[in-house]
Amino acid sequence: MIVDPPRKPRIALMGEFSAGKSTLANLLLEQDSSPVQVTATQLPPIWYTLGTGQAERVLTSGATEPISLTDWATADPANTEMIRVGIEADLLYAVDLVDMPGTSDPCMTTDTWSRVLPLVDMVIWCTPANQAWRQSEAAMWEQVRPELWQSSLLLVTRMDKMQSELDRRRVLSRVRAEAGAMFRDVLPIALPAAIAGRNDSEALEDTGAGALMRVLESALDAAGGLCDAAAFPAAPDTASAAGTTLTRKIVPRRIERRAVPRRERPQAGMA
Repeated sequence: MIVDPPRKPRIALMGEFSAGKSTLANLLLEQDSSPVQVTATQLPPIWYTLGTGQAERVLTSGATEPISLTDWATADPANTEMIRVGIEADLLYAVDLVDMPGTSDPCMTTDTWSRVLPLVDMVIWCTPANQAWRQSEAAMWEQVRPELWQSSLLLVTRMDKMQSELDRRRVLSRVRAEAGAMFRDVLPIALPAAIAGRNDSEALEDTGAGALMRVLESALDAAGGLCDAAAFPAAPDTASAAGTTLTRKIVPRRIERRAVPRRERPQAGMA
């Protein structure tokens, strides 16, 4: 019997164009890695894994070629399956993260998602509060395998754009009523404010990022049952790290619970 090699859980960020996926990726990675000012047709999926600052383009033929971290726009989605990026980020000690193209992009075929979604263990779907959970989003999500519904999160972004607290409650209540049964949880967030305050515990709570990380930890624990603890590299030494960061609060605890032996960080290549 062929046994798949051990691996970390994989999270895909999905949603329609300009819903906040790349901003969320930058929040979770705690650095400005994912491009946020590109057109819907410029980039294929971007797969983040633990590494040392290298990127490669995976062609639809299966071949790979190096690509500059600062020149991703040269990757033609027509012949590029994904861009695989190896960087140093706390969250990547626990998971791989995939920033998907916008589902509303007419130039992206359904093959784009059908190739990647079978490889991931959960999805964080971003929907903007000012036009939350459109029919086109629901139609796309209904095509996803039902097992992903149980582990995935629906994130209502741009909550800071709502004019009043009453508007925010109404949007969240409607989205939970319409989509709650298809997700593990539905959460609100104000992403720009969360990024601005990502080293401030109070700001993270006020923006919804704190609640997101708690639910994400719980969802990852459930999804982690599909994965082997041996896949987890040793977490950074947070005892000597300055400050309190967003993902540092959950990553070491997940690593410790899996009793992973300490080993050196990767020195070259990508995980």
